[in-house]
Amino acid sequence: MSVAAHRFDNEKRRRPDHHARQAMLTPSYVLEPVRALMGGFGLDPCTEPDNPTGAENFYCLPSDGCALPWDARNVWCNPPYGEARDRWVDRCIAEGKTRPVALLIPSHTETRTFQRAFRQAETVLFFQGRLRFGVLRDNGRQEAASHGSALFGFGLDLSPLQKLGTIVRPVPVAALSHGEGRK
Repeated sequence: MSVAAHRFDNEKRRRPDHHARQAMLTPSYVLEPVRALMGGFGLDPCTEPDNPTGAENFYCLPSDGCALPWDARNVWCNPPYGEARDRWVDRCIAEGKTRPVALLIPSHTETRTFQRAFRQAETVLFFQGRLRFGVLRDNGRQEAASHGSALFGFGLDLSPLQKLGTIVRPVPVAALSHGEGRK
């Protein structure tokens, strides 16, 4: 077995929302600039009981924040990274039509979920380097993500965050001429 084989373990991808290893708190070097850009967070629908993002309103387990009302001026969302991510992405896309939403997910660009989010986002930030979520390994070092990460802005221009990586403005599918980009 290779040294990195644990990173590709499908059991990790299929963990339920409530699994302890789903709690990957956003590092402050990402959270603080996003909070400043959004003027604070109106809602964090999937956080911890101590509300580390400082959102005005928040949901945490055992509540299902994806199913509860998102009546807030804006939303910050760092959802569970397992298969449950699909429904969170769908909710963020829908809510982004009525309020600014920032969504942090792995930049697995080849997946349907990522592509669906990418087509709907106003801007996308591809972070430079892998995020360090503050989880300590057995050896005491911080655990870095095994993948790149992306921040999606739905109804939100992330351009002021360009110092964190590369900003992309997706071209809406409707704006493409017939057949262009659909090969």
